[in-house]
Amino acid sequence: MPALTGKIALVTGASRGLGRAAALELAAAGAFVIGTARSTRAQPSRPDRPDLTVDTTLDAIHAAGGVGEAVRCDHTDPAQVEALMTGIRARHGRLDILVNNAWGGHDDLGVPGGGAEVWDEPLAQLRSMLLAGAYSDYVTSLLALRHLMGPAGQGVILTTTYHTDEPPGWLPYEVSKAAKNRLTYVLGEKLRGAGIACVAVSPGWMRTELMLEHHTPEELAGQTETPHYAARALVALAADPDVARHTGRVLDVGDVARLYGVTDVDGSQPQWHAEHRGGSQDA
Repeated sequence: MPALTGKIALVTGASRGLGRAAALELAAAGAFVIGTARSTRAQPSRPDRPDLTVDTTLDAIHAAGGVGEAVRCDHTDPAQVEALMTGIRARHGRLDILVNNAWGGHDDLGVPGGGAEVWDEPLAQLRSMLLAGAYSDYVTSLLALRHLMGPAGQGVILTTTYHTDEPPGWLPYEVSKAAKNRLTYVLGEKLRGAGIACVAVSPGWMRTELMLEHHTPEELAGQTETPHYAARALVALAADPDVARHTGRVLDVGDVARLYGVTDVDGSQPQWHAEHRGGSQDA
């Protein structure tokens, strides 16, 4: 039997990239997957890319023999997230796995660097990244805990993020990711002994749909991994009965892959962070 048969999983930002891959891999492992996104077939965020909606992700899950449902939700809006959680409770009675993946931090401005000096950064960029990153995770995690995981005393919260760099890189991006990472740490500490683990994973440079739009094959060759590599790491963590040993930590996907025997779709185990950050963060 697949490792997650009978589990209920929620994946935010499931219309593309790592969110789509996570939804597909969790479904392949047997979970019933609730995928959310702002982009739906009826209201696509990118009319020029009708393939990038939460509905097309659900189509792919069904085509592969999995089960799930698609729900439109903006995770920066507490009212929409509240409705999502009460709906999950009414339809399914519980939530076993939450994957905080929604990220809209590049939607408004999106070009690294605002000018020749650090003070030339657009002032709105950090707000956008915090709102569509750490705040989204905060709202979703707390409402999932309040309505589902907390009263049940069980569950795992997984967050996709990025290790902050040394020396630091793009200012607003570094600050926003540090907030996501600290949220994982604090939630992990607050929930110790509550039966709920909180773990973040940091993938390498991924060949997502949008990356393929903005980079040539030559730029990506030999330097990237597919989103399914990180997604399989998420599945491995979700299926680990002793996942609480990692709670509060940010783990490199390459380290998780080595620990659980996870591979990318081509059978490789890329170690992007070890190669680019001067060493691994042992899981």
